Amino acid sequence: MAADAPDADWRALKAAARLPLAGAENLRGLDRVKTALEWLDFIQPDVGKWGGVTDCFRIAQMALDAGRTYCPHWLAGGVGLAHSANLLAAAGGAGLLEMDVNENPFRDQILGGALSVRDGFVDLPDGPGIGLDPDLEAMARWRISAAMLD
Repeated sequence: MAADAPDADWRALKAAARLPLAGAENLRGLDRVKTALEWLDFIQPDVGKWGGVTDCFRIAQMALDAGRTYCPHWLAGGVGLAHSANLLAAAGGAGLLEMDVNENPFRDQILGGALSVRDGFVDLPDGPGIGLDPDLEAMARWRISAAMLD
């Protein structure tokens, strides 16, 4: 169902569903998330789409306060994934980290193995900030200039 479908459609889906519902990566605005807490069981904001850590952490708190499971959604590069993992750890609760395990050289180069999955768990690096110290030279092949975007 489309994220911007009317609330009545979401309520009808929730009533008919035999499985828990997950979503929120494409919802817009904290008020919309508050309403979605009525029908979503797993709240999955995307740190890149939601404008960063601050609103995603608010959403995590809202989800946990409503008895929902916070599961940050991130399927791209390593920096966003590290932010999502740190948000989940900071929020607490029984959440899950949605993590793409497909081949992604850009993500893997940035992470340098920092968020490897072992027995279903990820240990966060203990460095400052999000724990990463990316090797920028190793990522040079993905570097573009602003002139290339014009």
